[in-house]
Amino acid sequence: MSYYDLFIQYYPSLLKGLWTTLLLSAVTLLIATPLALAIALIRETGNRWVAIPLAILVNAIRLLPALLVLFFVFYAMPQLGYRLQPLTAAMIGLSIMGAAYMSEDFRGCIAAIDSGQYKAAKALGLSHLHTLRRIILPQAVPLAIPPYMTRAIIMVKATSLASMVAVADLTAAASRATSITYEPFLFIAFAGLGYLLISGFLALLQSWAEAKIARAYRLAPR
Repeated sequence: MSYYDLFIQYYPSLLKGLWTTLLLSAVTLLIATPLALAIALIRETGNRWVAIPLAILVNAIRLLPALLVLFFVFYAMPQLGYRLQPLTAAMIGLSIMGAAYMSEDFRGCIAAIDSGQYKAAKALGLSHLHTLRRIILPQAVPLAIPPYMTRAIIMVKATSLASMVAVADLTAAASRATSITYEPFLFIAFAGLGYLLISGFLALLQSWAEAKIARAYRLAPR
């Protein structure tokens, strides 16, 4: 059977796997991003009695292998009374990992803003929330774009781990087709192309966002 015939035969499952990967990537980013920002703000500007436990939790998660976190959510949580579908478990596990790493990226960008600006805002009578929203975060956003988009690309590639907890994503579809046909080149190449296209889109989005922010803030081009 030719490569064309094989591709036509397995195209529906590969396309479904690609869609699952896109869905998993989008959902994990949508969950991890606000969660990471909240963690970063609390750790950098919040109450120390909340910030310290958060720091311990974040660093503990960062020190664990992502696959182990997925296994815990999918296999161990049922013993605690929470039985999750494979896709839901993957979304939760990958979101937890992504938020932990992303919060450190955000925290570094917030910490890069001169602390004197907090004092100046306080002297002007601005509330803490107003200071963050109108002074600190607008300055942190340009700094956060490169690490955030890099983290997003890493998270997209990490979705391939979901195949280990029975999620029929692109990697799982390619692996299944390979195990049946013994034609790894075709299906692995297709999976690689799928991840390349998704990551490439995010890289282009990063370039566009950096250019737009540079114009808005009148930053010097690199």
